[in-house]
Amino acid sequence: MKNILIVDDEPDIREILRYNLEKEGFAITEAVDGNDVLDKLSKDLDLAILDIMMPGKDGYEVCRKIREQGNTLPIVFLTAMDREFDEVRCLEVGGDDYIRKPFSPRMLIARINAILRRIDQINSKGTSISFGDLGINTSTYIAKLDGEELHLPRKEFELLAFFMSHPNIIFSRDGLLSLIWEEDVFVVDRTIGVHINRIRSKLGSYKNWIETVKGVGYRFRPKL
Repeated sequence: MKNILIVDDEPDIREILRYNLEKEGFAITEAVDGNDVLDKLSKDLDLAILDIMMPGKDGYEVCRKIREQGNTLPIVFLTAMDREFDEVRCLEVGGDDYIRKPFSPRMLIARINAILRRIDQINSKGTSISFGDLGINTSTYIAKLDGEELHLPRKEFELLAFFMSHPNIIFSRDGLLSLIWEEDVFVVDRTIGVHINRIRSKLGSYKNWIETVKGVGYRFRPKL
């Protein structure tokens, strides 16, 4: 049974989420604010639903701290804000997806299932891929560069794993969106660019291995 962490300071929202997720067969762990969630990360969790506007530490700060610990727990943001800037920021701090309030429980569950299904597919294929000093293991979700572990959120890892599994092949932005995020998940136009820039920033001298093919898309071209 998958365990979902619900993080929201509003009891009514937590109750709605708990009711709908338990009905779908998920186990639920609750946290009431940013400090509370950091205390519960030691639990066996499969995904977190994280509100942005909370007293004390907001959702952005909590997500950032989770990623700084090297924790790749999938995070879905709940946000009452509808500006593209806010949605992009959710991705930039390490979130995997976001959904706007007021939300449809059916849509939220569809997005959660899409994320968990993608993770299960990668885990079932478990394999190691390496080019030079850059390597990944899709069973353990660990990526290493020059022997040092890279701290990649789930979507960044999945995108890098996909590129490394298909070297020298050009993929369009829309193609990558449908392959990595699946068709039932809505994301903004800048999503791919944001994630690729974040991956590049962590690859050091290897950052140019992910090439932008102007007017076409992206490709992973290792220069060995």
